[in-house]
Amino acid sequence: MSTLVGCIALSHSPFWNITPARDRDDPGGRFVEAVDGLCDAVTDLAPDAVVVFGPDHARNLFYDCMPPFCIGVERVTGVGDYGTPRGDLPVARRLARDVFDGVTARGFDPAISLDLGIDHGIAQVYGKLFPALDVPLLAVVVNSGCPPLPAFGRCADLGRAVGAAIADSTGLERVLVVGSGGMSHWPASISADDPAVTTEWRDFLIHGRSRVSELEPARRRKAEDLAADAATGRVNPDWDRDLLRRIASDPCTLARLDDADVERAAGPGALELRTWAAAAAAWGGPVAFTHYEPVGAWITGMGIASSITPAGSHDPARKESA
Repeated sequence: MSTLVGCIALSHSPFWNITPARDRDDPGGRFVEAVDGLCDAVTDLAPDAVVVFGPDHARNLFYDCMPPFCIGVERVTGVGDYGTPRGDLPVARRLARDVFDGVTARGFDPAISLDLGIDHGIAQVYGKLFPALDVPLLAVVVNSGCPPLPAFGRCADLGRAVGAAIADSTGLERVLVVGSGGMSHWPASISADDPAVTTEWRDFLIHGRSRVSELEPARRRKAEDLAADAATGRVNPDWDRDLLRRIASDPCTLARLDDADVERAAGPGALELRTWAAAAAAWGGPVAFTHYEPVGAWITGMGIASSITPAGSHDPARKESA
């Protein structure tokens, strides 16, 4: 049987790579400092595999067939958007098969992929935590932006099933679980049912699979133009900080979130927190460290909730830095 050795839930943002923080006083600098400390702690932890729950942003999954959950079990390839890892990534194949079989036996019906593409929703945090790209990956795509969405509680149920399947797996891996997404932000819609989307964008959301590479340069230019104009993007720091306080006290808080409440207060981008719900439920243990920085230049509230305390932390019991 394999063993869960830790859990990290953290935000991603294209602007983390497009407009990186050069020091701790730059926008995002304190968040990057905390992530660097987590990287050192993860290196010391030495996991044999990592499970990353994360979303897709209309680069690999489309409305021609949109699953609530998809597990990559054989080949996983980064599309390389926004400077994230590109090409084939190492895959924890035996663990992935065991997890797929295990969650299926527990009443879930995720899609299976033998050739899964991932974008920055999974690849960014994987690359930041494992810069050498040498730890085998189990990628679990959680639909977080293309309604109809699985409920937060259902995502937590999946996470618990993943954790149980890891414990029952045939290998002896030490496994880290990661949730990638959130916190508050208001990105462009990727809902084909949104009446505000253009006809062209709606057609792409349904039929765009063959046009991803063609349109990627335009999507990056749009993001770069937005970054140049966005000294302060829209975030809700009060909501983000309050949620982190609640997670620190009770990680099951994530399973009880309501879509309408989250979107009203923290924007559609915060619906990605369902990846945190899955990771926290897979872990099933306490949170030891939280961190938050509202990074307007990255148009996202950048948060961390981790069972692992970053290396170099002056106060291991510290629950939040704002």
